[in-house]
Amino acid sequence: MITEATLYLATPEDADGALLRVAGQPVAFRALVAALRAGCDRVAVPDRFRGTDLERAIAASPRARGATVWLDDVAGPPAGPSLLLPAAALVAAADLHRIARGTPATVLAPPDARAPVVAADADLTRALWPEIRGARPLGPALGPMLAQRAARRETTDWYVHVTNAHAARQAEALLYGGLGSPIDTALDTAVHRRLSRPVTRIAIALGLTPNQVTMLSLVVGLLAVLGFWNATPLSAVLGLVLYVAAAVLDHSDGEVARLTLGESRFGEWLDVTTDTVVHGLLVLAMGMTTRQAAGRAGIVLGVLAAGGVVVSALLAKTAPRSAGKGVGGFLDALGSRDGFYAMLIVFILAVAFAPSVLLTLMIIVTAGSHAYWLTRLAHRVFTGHPRPPATRDE
Repeated sequence: MITEATLYLATPEDADGALLRVAGQPVAFRALVAALRAGCDRVAVPDRFRGTDLERAIAASPRARGATVWLDDVAGPPAGPSLLLPAAALVAAADLHRIARGTPATVLAPPDARAPVVAADADLTRALWPEIRGARPLGPALGPMLAQRAARRETTDWYVHVTNAHAARQAEALLYGGLGSPIDTALDTAVHRRLSRPVTRIAIALGLTPNQVTMLSLVVGLLAVLGFWNATPLSAVLGLVLYVAAAVLDHSDGEVARLTLGESRFGEWLDVTTDTVVHGLLVLAMGMTTRQAAGRAGIVLGVLAAGGVVVSALLAKTAPRSAGKGVGGFLDALGSRDGFYAMLIVFILAVAFAPSVLLTLMIIVTAGSHAYWLTRLAHRVFTGHPRPPATRDE
């Protein structure tokens, strides 16, 4: 596992290209963020970028500031393997993550790339160090050295060497396109991510933090609850639209976090709490609507269903990840928003066309919410695996 990275200039154009903006920040800052997200905890940055937008971006991010080492005239090379990252190029995050966990003498870039990402051993980095520290173009020296070492070349899903405004726009589009999460469902990919990316662009432009986007999601989610509380067909449909908007914002907060290095344990639990509050109140609101057709039983079922939703959310958050396999994978899929959408749509149809079935529907929802957390608990007890440290997924 490589834990150190060094930004370098590959061509004379890179000094300016590294400062072009992608998703609101200099390209070099995006490269630094990518290194940290790939597992590096120390990133060396040429001293020539002092006093530029890059330094200001680093200073504004506690995590980036804590990981950055400025390369002055006396800075020495890393003692072990390191990632050599072009300051003016971006690659797919998953590929950078892979090469950081591989072996040295691996090159990540298209065949004709002038600015490759290199998993370098200490000897290679030491040989190139005078050029790296002096922020001189590394291309003429790097190519022959990689050829001598018979470096293994791997391709990447996407790669952009940013030396002009057109390349910066291309890199930004690809960066936003890769902001999905491994837990995304088909519905997330087809709907939520398509809508969340423009929202994320706006949030980044306005300087909103991930937690601020989460709180906005909560407000919109509570408005959705009002649409289902003592619902009419029209208000329920409006509530569904607002629920979609809340879900989009819930996806956007994770995207903003990944772009700004804004992940935090507090933000993770704020996100979970927001989701749980909205979902719990939605089923309670369904119970209040059922009260109109079934009396006090609707309220009781709504309260019980809300309790099941809360317990289910807590167990799902603290359960071991299943990697989409076996019973755990089935439970993960069952607990996604897809099923919640189906429930809301059936509820709206019942309100509009068959109010008499609302009680039956609430009995099913209540039983299902408790059956889910009981099954999840049983699976957790029998597997006995602790959940690995989590990050903000959505």
